Amino acid sequence: MAIASPPSKFTLQWLVKKYEVSAAFKALAPSTQRTRSNILKAVCETGGKMLVSQVTRNTIAAGRDRRADTPLAAINFMKVMGYLFEWAVDAGYARANPVRDVKRPKAKAIGHTPWTYEDVSKFYDKHMPGTLAGLAMDLLLFTGLRRSDVYRLGPQHIRNAVVELRAQKNDEPLFIPVHPSLQKSIDACSISHMAFLTTPVQGRPFKRESSFGNWFAEVCDEAGVSGRAHGLRKLLAQIVAESGGSNAELKALFGWTTDAMAVHYIKNANAKKLAQFGAKKLKKNMPSPLLETKAPHLKKVELFQSVIRGELSCDTIFGLWVQYNPLRILRSNSASSSLIAFFATIFYPSYS
Repeated sequence: MAIASPPSKFTLQWLVKKYEVSAAFKALAPSTQRTRSNILKAVCETGGKMLVSQVTRNTIAAGRDRRADTPLAAINFMKVMGYLFEWAVDAGYARANPVRDVKRPKAKAIGHTPWTYEDVSKFYDKHMPGTLAGLAMDLLLFTGLRRSDVYRLGPQHIRNAVVELRAQKNDEPLFIPVHPSLQKSIDACSISHMAFLTTPVQGRPFKRESSFGNWFAEVCDEAGVSGRAHGLRKLLAQIVAESGGSNAELKALFGWTTDAMAVHYIKNANAKKLAQFGAKKLKKNMPSPLLETKAPHLKKVELFQSVIRGELSCDTIFGLWVQYNPLRILRSNSASSSLIAFFATIFYPSYS
């Protein structure tokens, strides 16, 4: 078996190898390391032999444009190349970051779909308390943890009825009170490892978050639910925000280091409330009788139909007009407007 020769010095491939053994790279979460390495590996397959000094703004822009059909891939390419050269400048391997002034493409990320209450109910109908799937659901739903944290969560992380651990993604400390329903779910299961969740076949803790994620996707499919693990985190954030949770409370509960995500959920919650208030005011003050929901008076409908068919004399019509809307006829300066009001009164009793 031939041994691969080391990359030539000062090439892009050489720079990537240097980056992947750096302290900055090793400080990243394992999942982040894998993501960046995969993107950089693909870059090196096509441009790895290029000298670092040859990577310019135009080079990055060309790489972006080659990914024009997949905007999210283009954005991720630019992000990772930016991280690489930011480190390279600091380490003295590059004079400038060529990514800095290159415009990123716009792409609306759909992201993970939040679960609905109906989804949660369907899941519990299939996976009862005391089952591994039921416990996984409770851990995700009542803690809001990322799957990178929940799969390694165990009894050692609970102290005085509070989950205490550091988020794998950003090393933020998390303190999450254990909900009574979650405690009942834990008590209903036999826990014999340092992790609550174990593989269904061998009964051992999951080795990777991806393994746990794939298994949880399978049990979701069994329940007829399209949601995935991260969607439960979004549902919980939505519930907290709609319950009046503050920016600081959301950040502490979900381990966010910036305001962006908390502001996003609070903004959506406020928009929902304002829309509801606005709809109530609209319903209360809308002047059009066409939006009335009361059923028309049947006898008045029959009378109106008689008017249309010409079965009633003018004197009879005038009498009905006065009978059903006496005040409006006296106040109106226009016969046509009064007639419209009369017809509206016949069809919509609450209009008068």
